[in-house]
Amino acid sequence: MTRIAEAWRRVPTVSAKFLLILVPSLVVTVSLFSALFFYDRHKDLQTALREKVATIADVNAAALSNTLWTFDVQAVRNVIQAIGANRELVCIEVSDDLAGELFSWPEPGCPPNGDAGIERRPIRAQGLQVGTIALHYSHASVREQLRQEVVNTAALLLLMLAGTVAAALAALRLTVGRPLRRLIASILESERGGGHRPVDWRAADELGRVIQAHNAMLSRLGREEAALRKSEQRLALAITATRSSVWDYDLRTGQYWWSKEFPALLGYGAADLTMTAETWASLLHPDEAEQVMAESRRRLRDRAMAYSAVYRMRRQDGRWAWIEDRATAQRDPDGRARRLTGTMSDVTERVRAELDLAHERNVLQVTLDNTDQGIIKVDRDGRVVMANSRAAELLNIPAEILAGTPQFADMVALQRRQGEFGEMGDDPDLYLTYGVSGRPPAGGDGNGDGGFPDMFGDPPDEPAGTIDQPFTFKRRRPDGRIVEVRTNPLPEGGFVRTLTDVTVEARSAEEIFHAMQELERAYADLKETQASLVQAEKMASLALLVAGVAHEINTPIGIAFGCATHLTGRTGALAEAFERGTMRKSDLAAYVATASEASRLIEQNLTRAADLIQSFKRVAVDQTSEERRRFDMLAYLEEVVTSLGPTLRKSRHRVAIACSPGIVMDSFPGALSQVVTNLVMNALTHAFPADGKGHMVIDVDETPDGDVEIRFADDGAGIAAENLPKVFEPFFTTRRGTGGSGLGLHIVFNLVTQSLGGRISVDSVPGDGTTFTLRIPKTAATPQVPAPVPLETEPI
Repeated sequence: MTRIAEAWRRVPTVSAKFLLILVPSLVVTVSLFSALFFYDRHKDLQTALREKVATIADVNAAALSNTLWTFDVQAVRNVIQAIGANRELVCIEVSDDLAGELFSWPEPGCPPNGDAGIERRPIRAQGLQVGTIALHYSHASVREQLRQEVVNTAALLLLMLAGTVAAALAALRLTVGRPLRRLIASILESERGGGHRPVDWRAADELGRVIQAHNAMLSRLGREEAALRKSEQRLALAITATRSSVWDYDLRTGQYWWSKEFPALLGYGAADLTMTAETWASLLHPDEAEQVMAESRRRLRDRAMAYSAVYRMRRQDGRWAWIEDRATAQRDPDGRARRLTGTMSDVTERVRAELDLAHERNVLQVTLDNTDQGIIKVDRDGRVVMANSRAAELLNIPAEILAGTPQFADMVALQRRQGEFGEMGDDPDLYLTYGVSGRPPAGGDGNGDGGFPDMFGDPPDEPAGTIDQPFTFKRRRPDGRIVEVRTNPLPEGGFVRTLTDVTVEARSAEEIFHAMQELERAYADLKETQASLVQAEKMASLALLVAGVAHEINTPIGIAFGCATHLTGRTGALAEAFERGTMRKSDLAAYVATASEASRLIEQNLTRAADLIQSFKRVAVDQTSEERRRFDMLAYLEEVVTSLGPTLRKSRHRVAIACSPGIVMDSFPGALSQVVTNLVMNALTHAFPADGKGHMVIDVDETPDGDVEIRFADDGAGIAAENLPKVFEPFFTTRRGTGGSGLGLHIVFNLVTQSLGGRISVDSVPGDGTTFTLRIPKTAATPQVPAPVPLETEPI
């Protein structure tokens, strides 16, 4: 088995290995299936031959029955000769049992071969067996046919095998060989240092994914190498730009090494300083040399891993440079330092800046002490690290206590003992446990009582001493002064607090607050008055509708009443004539004609009155309720215009409706009726002169997005350009002295935008009419009443 595996590994190409697996597999598989197929084929051919001979025997046994019965020898031999024409037969024997004769073909007593088959059939005539026919047949034809089929199939299989191998080799070359050669070439090129050139091959199979992973690896290696080169360049630039150098000290051998940048830091050349610890020690400042050397010796004894020190070293020109020395120790398992590695940087400018900063801090402190605003700063540990004199005054704490950096909680406790918080216990500082972990607030019991939120103390599961957002409050001191306290958190922890005396401003704010309360009450009264006027306008519109419809109903009711009165009189006359016995046939015929016509007129006018009342009822109920329902737009607009008929007939103006049938709305018909009524009444009041004749058109179209666009246009006087932006404002009217309230179009605007959930616009040219365009959804949204917003006031 080991030799086979070794021989398999020595096969030079994937194609050869593929053929060594494919060809034997195909040959064995094809041979097995071919053997099974030809075995079944051989059995089928033998069965077919046997059935053919049996058929011949059956047919000729019937043909020989009469011949043998009559003993016609020549006819028997002729039949035998005819049967012998079948090439599968090798011998034919016919026995005549009655005459004791035996007829044979091709020769008497022809004994068949050993592998020949035989089929025997009795010959019967007149119900008696008169003889027997025996047909001996050979299987040679079967074997020959099977041999030909085997040869043809073998040739075809060989061709198919050759084609399969060729196609497999071509597919292997395209799918495996070519990408493998490219992959190998890319790997060899990378090994020779020719760069990381990706393999130009894309496929979704396993090899494609391998090449994709290889390309990704090459790309990653390229990026990593580029990043490494950049890192090395950056390190070199950083060492040069930061005026730093790298050093290494082997404690076991005493060998000291530093990079070429160290002599340059002090103004020396690379060969001017010998790389020894003694040279380094000789450059130290005399006042610091002993301390620095002692610190260096301490590094050898303790177990710390990192060190840092700042000291002065002499430059070549005699000046002193501040050097920051950072080192890392490498220790053996026993903890003894074996090696020190670190960097030395020139921090002269930084040290000078720190000295200048300390000077500026002093100047800043003086400046803060002279400002009118108190300022304190608390660090992340809850300690007051800075405060000015104004802060001490406003906090009523001695300046020397603040200068001693006290804890913020101790400062609050001192203020409480002095009575700065008075009788009120709601000052936020009493609940601010900043910087006091696990300690109750000053003047509290640590359970959070007092009603202040967690923003003034430690939130649950948070360390003490965190303020995550600014907050402001006002403090009233016992002497009546009001101090505004603003606290802002610092990014690094802690906070800055400013204290401002806002006594004058606070008192002014109180006065403004009271004035605002009075203004709010006046505004609420104004809104209530406006609502009352809007309701009165709606009821006036409804009253106009009632008066018009009542006048319209008078006519059909009057006609019906007159017809009923006339019919009653004619009925009484007919009854009187009947009682006197003077009634004639013509009187009865005239009465029937009169009754029929009167009934028709009564029914017609009462039906019209009922239709008017029903229309009025729907429109009136819709205008006085906010019920939502489905309705047909065209039919409803016709009802609304019908309800306005009496008003329109008093003038010479007409309203036309252009609306496609079938527009079904799921909305608030009362709001729509009020809108159309107000637009018509507004046009009658403002658009047309008293003696003129105007036209109004209500044009309705469906939009592609499912909305309905309603255009109400008139050909009246139009609206002046300066009045156009104000037409929807409440109480705006150009007929103030002639009964105009200025609420009609304001009501229209509110109904369209709020109840119907749409929008409205107006377009007008003076002298050329006005067009109101409404765009409302077919299915209205449920109106939502916004919650009232309470007035927020800042506590003092």
